[in-house]
Amino acid sequence: MNQIVSVTQKKTFIKWLLDQKVVKNRETVWLLNYLAGHDQLLGLIHFSDNLAGCNRTITISTDNPTGEIFTYVKHHVVTHDPEKAFHDLRLNQEEAVFIRLECRSIHGLPEYIDVLEDTPGVHQSVHEKYGEAAEHVAGAAEKACAEKRLYKAINETLDQGDKEGFYHLTAELKTLKQHKH
Repeated sequence: MNQIVSVTQKKTFIKWLLDQKVVKNRETVWLLNYLAGHDQLLGLIHFSDNLAGCNRTITISTDNPTGEIFTYVKHHVVTHDPEKAFHDLRLNQEEAVFIRLECRSIHGLPEYIDVLEDTPGVHQSVHEKYGEAAEHVAGAAEKACAEKRLYKAINETLDQGDKEGFYHLTAELKTLKQHKH
C-alpha cells in the first residue's frame, strides 16, 4: 500500500515540527522553512524512516549526544552543510528527496506517522509498520470529535433549557469517556 501525502500535509507537518522546537540548528530550521514555502519542492519531498536505495536523502538527527546532525546525500556524495543542500534542492527540482527524522520525541506521534511514505524498493510498508499506531490515532481522533460534538450539543440544550436533552447527552458523554480506545 503506497501512502500519498499531500503538499498541504507536508507543509503542516514541517510547521508543526518547527513549532515543537525539536530542530535547533539555525541552518536546518531555515532549510525546513524554505521547503515549507515552496509547494513545487514539497511535491518532491517524502518523509520516510528507511532511506535504503534512495538517491537523494536528508537525515536530521536530534538524538545525537554531541549535538544535532544534518546529513544530505546525493548519489553517494555526502555533506553535513544545510546550505549546500539548499543550493542543490533549489537548483535540482526534478528528483525526489527522502527525509528521515531521527528524533525520539516525535516517533510514534500522529503528526509524524501521518506524513510517512513508503520508500521505493522497501518491502515493509508504512501501513505494516505503523498500522496499529495509526488505527489507535484514528480511534482517538474519532473519540475527540464525538466529544466535541456532544459538548456543543450539551451547550445548545442548556441554552434552550432542555433538561431531558441535557441529561440524555451528558449520559452519552459519560459513556463515551468511559469507553477505552
